[in-house]
Amino acid sequence: MKYSAAFLAAAAMASSASAFTISFYNNCPYTVWPAVGKAPYGSPDPSVAFGQALGAYQSTGFGVADTEIGIRAWGRTGCDGNGANCATGGCNGGLVCTDAGITSGVIVSEYGYADFGAAYGGERTSWDLSIVGLSINLNTKLSVSDGQSVECTSGSCPADQA
Repeated sequence: MKYSAAFLAAAAMASSASAFTISFYNNCPYTVWPAVGKAPYGSPDPSVAFGQALGAYQSTGFGVADTEIGIRAWGRTGCDGNGANCATGGCNGGLVCTDAGITSGVIVSEYGYADFGAAYGGERTSWDLSIVGLSINLNTKLSVSDGQSVECTSGSCPADQA
């Protein structure tokens, strides 16, 4: 099965100062505009923001400190040359979103660092896919360096996905 956009998060576990990279691969025959933003507890914080036009079958990445919480990443389609006025996944701010995808209305991958206690893995970076606004604009697969993954396609995503 082909995925329109694949998101890969590789967490480096060397120390508390380490970071992880959100890598985007566009598996579409058209341009996709990946975006990253920060919205801890649903409140946009522009201190972490990224946006770029990504041509067909190209890849790019964005580094994030592993202590950040509320990190979101998503793909946008049909944007103008400035990365604004997108057909899907649009946001405030144009190419580099200022609202962390709160207005995107599409599937987003989310990342956060926390201490989950010894019974639940201790200090670690957690990740998931969430449907924002009940819309899947791009089939999405999220994978991490240890081989775990989750995916949502228009027919495979549970209705109660977080």
